[in-house]
Amino acid sequence: MKNIFVTLLIGVLFSFSLIVKAQDYSEQYRPQFHFSPKSGWIGDPDGTIKFDSLYHLFWWGHAVSEDLVYWKEYPWPMQGGNSSFDYYTGSVVVDTANTAGFGTGDDTVAVAIYTMHNRTTNIETQGISSSTSPDFKYFNYYNDNPVIPSTSTDFRDPSVFWDTQLDRWAMAITRPGEHRIEIYSSPDLKNWTKQSSFGPLGARTGAWEVPDLFQLPLDGNPENKKWVMICGMGPNRGQYWVGDFDGSTFTPDGTTLAYLKNGTGINGELFTDFEASDYGTWTTEGTAFGTGPANGSLSGQMDVSGYLGDYLVNSFNGGDAATGKLTSPEFMVSKNFINFLIAGGNHNNLTCINLLVNGEVVRTATGDNSEQLKWFGWDVSEYIGQTAVLQIIDNFSGSWGHINIDHIMFSDILTDHRYEHAYWIDYGPDFYAVRTYRNYDADDDRTIWLGWMNNWDYANSIPTSWGGSTAESLPREIQLVSTLQGYKITQKPIEELKKLRKEEVVLTNKTVEGTTVLTEFKPLKNTYEFEAVYEVNPGSDQKVGFNLCVSDANKMVLGYDAKTSNVFIDRTQSGYVSFNSKFPRVINAPVQLKENKISFHVFVDQLSLEVFVNDGDVVLTSLMFPNPYFQKGIELFSINESSVLQSFNGWELNSIWEEELGTGILDRRENIKSIDVYPNPANQKIHFTLNAGTSRTATAKVINLLGQTLKEKIIFPGISSSEIDISDLKTGHYILYVLNDNQISTQQFIKVN
Repeated sequence: MKNIFVTLLIGVLFSFSLIVKAQDYSEQYRPQFHFSPKSGWIGDPDGTIKFDSLYHLFWWGHAVSEDLVYWKEYPWPMQGGNSSFDYYTGSVVVDTANTAGFGTGDDTVAVAIYTMHNRTTNIETQGISSSTSPDFKYFNYYNDNPVIPSTSTDFRDPSVFWDTQLDRWAMAITRPGEHRIEIYSSPDLKNWTKQSSFGPLGARTGAWEVPDLFQLPLDGNPENKKWVMICGMGPNRGQYWVGDFDGSTFTPDGTTLAYLKNGTGINGELFTDFEASDYGTWTTEGTAFGTGPANGSLSGQMDVSGYLGDYLVNSFNGGDAATGKLTSPEFMVSKNFINFLIAGGNHNNLTCINLLVNGEVVRTATGDNSEQLKWFGWDVSEYIGQTAVLQIIDNFSGSWGHINIDHIMFSDILTDHRYEHAYWIDYGPDFYAVRTYRNYDADDDRTIWLGWMNNWDYANSIPTSWGGSTAESLPREIQLVSTLQGYKITQKPIEELKKLRKEEVVLTNKTVEGTTVLTEFKPLKNTYEFEAVYEVNPGSDQKVGFNLCVSDANKMVLGYDAKTSNVFIDRTQSGYVSFNSKFPRVINAPVQLKENKISFHVFVDQLSLEVFVNDGDVVLTSLMFPNPYFQKGIELFSINESSVLQSFNGWELNSIWEEELGTGILDRRENIKSIDVYPNPANQKIHFTLNAGTSRTATAKVINLLGQTLKEKIIFPGISSSEIDISDLKTGHYILYVLNDNQISTQQFIKVN
């Protein structure tokens, strides 16, 4: 999507006074083993290529790496052009055959292809720049840009590669609002011809952005490769499709279509899919539901999507003014959960689906004022063995006075993630704009991708100091495997990350009951990795997992619910969450157990949590902003029933930025000491004592528990008093930080009235 040049400039200017500090990558929340720029904005990964033993990453900044672990940042690469446009997301190719004519016989040419977003009109066209400089440090603007003209404000994010089938360049590029990915071809990167259009298919709640198209071996067989199309869906999702690409057209295969269009392979027992011309044994009242299921949108209605098959329940018959009720035949509750797809009006008790037991409503759900159906689910385990009915209600005649329902399932796995029916790349809220690496060295059979760890719901309010941004994700190796739900992409962290590991901590067969501190593994900083396997009792009330970044009530919760068969992250009390109302939330993802065990591979890096569940079958990526001074504890939990932590292997991880780990946490240096503060508690002033005999100035700061500096004072030992006025602070806990003779001293104190 956007690599916001304006935001980048603002970030650079804002960070100018912090450049010295930014160079050591030690700011609060700064990731220590994820790539982030020294200062300024980072967004969608662009130009992910490997050439001449170097991995390249553009955003449109530029960094290179020999191993995707340690990075060197280069200067701003884009030269020439004018200030009429911003560089939006794109890609880089190595034009080894010099098809564009930018090189000579002695040059290797790289060409950047990107969206030119006009700052005045917002029109989006596609442009190119070329590089023959060492390591492709600088790209020269092509004066005949754009190479793909356009009058649209919604046409962006080209992904380009050489198609060996037809010996020409191929491009995948999105029409975001139309939920389409277009395929273009070119002999020379300058002249492009549209070949086809793919979509809409799958999820379409948000704009489609940042596509990619590549091949993966199926089930590890290099002789049986499938083409995979991916794209982001704003503000934070990513989905994929598996099929065939003939050089001009991408076609999803039958297995993919069966799952996406008909729900083939969904876990559970189908109660009804409404695939008939009438409602069968369901009874209707009123006029809203008509005489039978609807074949999509009705007259006067916006586009309805997300239902399975050809039909769904749609009470827009006659418009929002119509009312009615649809009642199922009686059934025996036989499974723990009822899952269904729902959309339409958000009016409690008026546009809804209800579960009635003994004539009383015991469960209810409404739409979300959209026409895109999403998965909702109820826990009905307490009613197993009882007779129940479902009622679909439309009793509202105003705006959004209708309800859409489809594909009601009885299951032992809860599907309540509130997402559309799709092949999702990552169930967490912070993995977006994914791009694969194109390996021109052809020295590695792996397919590796990475994404932007952020979310447009709150990307512009992220509480970081080096440019208001975050980082790119860990590079991940991906594979394509066959499952009951069709073809699935699994992910795992690349092997090269293991070189960051420090001493290993190993635990086996540890009984966990309730919540207990993990005393055997106590990282000094929130920069660590662990692999763990819990034994679980499927279908029970047991919840197992980890409380991470713990301090008092604050914690980042990662767990597995044996009853719902869902893995979850709860970041509602993970630290600093109030910077945006959409940030604190609980994330759930359904997962299939393996031999009554759940495995976690976890990476914690200051502001991020990446979790690979059951060997990457399910992946969740989440930002977090824990208190950098106190939230370092780790707890194990097994709630409602004891469990066995069958294995645990943990490692603190070295920083990729310096030999001594810099984290922005005050105790990052070995010469940290405590300091005496008095009185404590205090209400007017605090006093403290500096080391005797120093001739240097000292810097004293008062910092709150979010890591924000509230007061700062330069102390001249022997001249000025070592005291700070705190009379204007609110009641609470604070930290005094003193830097003196390159020695850091800290002490917590309490402000009282």
